[in-house]
Amino acid sequence: MNSIHAVLLSLLAREPLSGYDIKQQIKGRTDFFFKINNNQLYPALAKLEAEGVIRLQALERETYRPAKKIYEITDAGLERLKNWVLEPGEPGDWNEFLLKQYSSWLVKPEELIPVLTLKKREHEEQLDMYRNKVESLREQSGLLTSDHPIFSSVAVIEMGMAFEQTNIEWCEKMIGWLKENRL
Repeated sequence: MNSIHAVLLSLLAREPLSGYDIKQQIKGRTDFFFKINNNQLYPALAKLEAEGVIRLQALERETYRPAKKIYEITDAGLERLKNWVLEPGEPGDWNEFLLKQYSSWLVKPEELIPVLTLKKREHEEQLDMYRNKVESLREQSGLLTSDHPIFSSVAVIEMGMAFEQTNIEWCEKMIGWLKENRL
């Protein structure tokens, strides 16, 4: 499933929404980690409707205005989203991982914990790789001053190490929250 479809199904799993409401929800809920352009929204909704994973309802109004179009997820759409959340993602695809976690409330903790354990292991392996790289660069170069070309290389890898460590800690927290069934 592509990321745009995942965002739309995730929002509609929470509540039925109009196209305008979907745009507002994207701005308020997912825009900080995933953006959708306005020109992508309605074609994606039409495709999801054609696939039978959402349906469109027209709610008549008692005014001169046209009927309000409301989209809602179908049972098939909900199943597709749940299955997608549990699929292993590409290592390093942070946006997809965040989108899956955004919909993780739909799956049972005992199904999600192995996914998070695997993701934690991926981050641990990446962290070890970074540590080995930094150690090797430091051994080859000796004292690294700010005017040494390797200085900035090591600094960037250090940032990557901090990122991996943060991800490991978050996975551990999430696993704990799932085991306790509360946040």
